[in-house]
Amino acid sequence: MKNFIAVCICVFTLLGCGADETPKNTRDVAQDGAQEQAASAKQAQDAAGVALTEAQVFAYVLGREFGLPPYLNTPPRIGEMLDLDAMLQGIVDNESVLKDTTRELQISFEKQKEIEAHYQKVAEERKEAGENAKPIVLAGPIKGGNVILTETTAMIIKYSYMQGVQIDLLFDGMRRSFGEDFDYHFFIKGVRESIFSEMDPSFQKSIPDSTLKAVNNLYKKRVQKMREERRQQ
Repeated sequence: MKNFIAVCICVFTLLGCGADETPKNTRDVAQDGAQEQAASAKQAQDAAGVALTEAQVFAYVLGREFGLPPYLNTPPRIGEMLDLDAMLQGIVDNESVLKDTTRELQISFEKQKEIEAHYQKVAEERKEAGENAKPIVLAGPIKGGNVILTETTAMIIKYSYMQGVQIDLLFDGMRRSFGEDFDYHFFIKGVRESIFSEMDPSFQKSIPDSTLKAVNNLYKKRVQKMREERRQQ
């Protein structure tokens, strides 16, 4: 509970200021991911001009606050930009696994540890190099489609996928802590639009900052109430 409250406070504070054979189970998850991303886009369109619920707006807020930091902070640390398509695919696939435990992510837990160890070493070497570190490698174009990982897929794509899985686990933790089934389509929308607006300041987000702040304040009050109730126990 303490960790949950700390995460919430962090969120509120921040707001204030891509031919190998793929295993069938993995292919199913990726194909479902394509359908889910299409559904997410359609739902975003359908929501245009329609009043959103507080939970939908807060899911968007969480997308912004959990998705933007790793996207911005990872390149200086490891020398490569994350792939947004792969990152979003990680979210979609993890949501599929959360709903059906017989499904699997496209990267095994063992492989995730191996990739994480690789980039930890890269980060340490880059830090030691200081000003002599190599220039940051830019990501490829954002295509907005599904991503199927194979043995030959670039490691940065796999790492980007892992970042999506990790932030979705945080998102799911907020669901369980608040006791609300936050819609991950709006979470993805928050991740995507916050990154787009960071790339292009003229980008028009679908939810105005005033609405984000108003809903943020409502949830902040809920956290404060939970903290107070905890003190009284």
